[in-house]
Amino acid sequence: MKKTILIIEDEHEILDALKYLLEKNGFNVHGFVSAEEFFYFKERPDHCVYLIDWNLPGIKGIDIVKTIRLKDKLSGIFMMSAYSKPDQIIEGLQSGADDYITKPFNYDELLVRVENAYSKVHSLQENLMNVGLKLIPEAHSVIKEGVTVNLTSREFVIFNHLYKNQSAASTREELINQFEKDMEMTARNIDVHIFSLRKKMSKVSIAIETVWGTGYKIII
Repeated sequence: MKKTILIIEDEHEILDALKYLLEKNGFNVHGFVSAEEFFYFKERPDHCVYLIDWNLPGIKGIDIVKTIRLKDKLSGIFMMSAYSKPDQIIEGLQSGADDYITKPFNYDELLVRVENAYSKVHSLQENLMNVGLKLIPEAHSVIKEGVTVNLTSREFVIFNHLYKNQSAASTREELINQFEKDMEMTARNIDVHIFSLRKKMSKVSIAIETVWGTGYKIII
């Protein structure tokens, strides 16, 4: 991912100073003086860091933040404003901004905060696109190479056990034992869930093989 930052600031002196500072420190910077100019720009990266002034002409910065957040939950967004009252800062953060910078600001401090935000976005992006496999228990989901596969709670329990024990085949009895006794799981239930899992996991090239006389084994 390119080290990219997008700045929306209608005060040309501030915009030029920010561009100079950030380009000097290795950022690829795109600057805009209005929301209209920003939305017209077609080369926005999927995820980056934004510096957005609140009090822009026309569409306000706070509304730009809300628009970005509708589709982009990952990028780091800074709201910049001369508004410094607690309720104004809270409103800015509640719009979806990750951080709030009051004007006039210290450029060295801003650089550190932007660098930290970029590092966080970069780390999240790497995790999301990790070629390995990630299991998200809270969401009953599996992520491989950036592709998310959503499972039912029972399918996730079965897949989780197969994944943790992928060096050997798991018997139907072992899979049944992963569930509470009152759930009345049977070998037939396991077979049905395996059938569904096979279809879902084929999307990310994960196979669940039948080991005759034993049970099932996961192949990643």
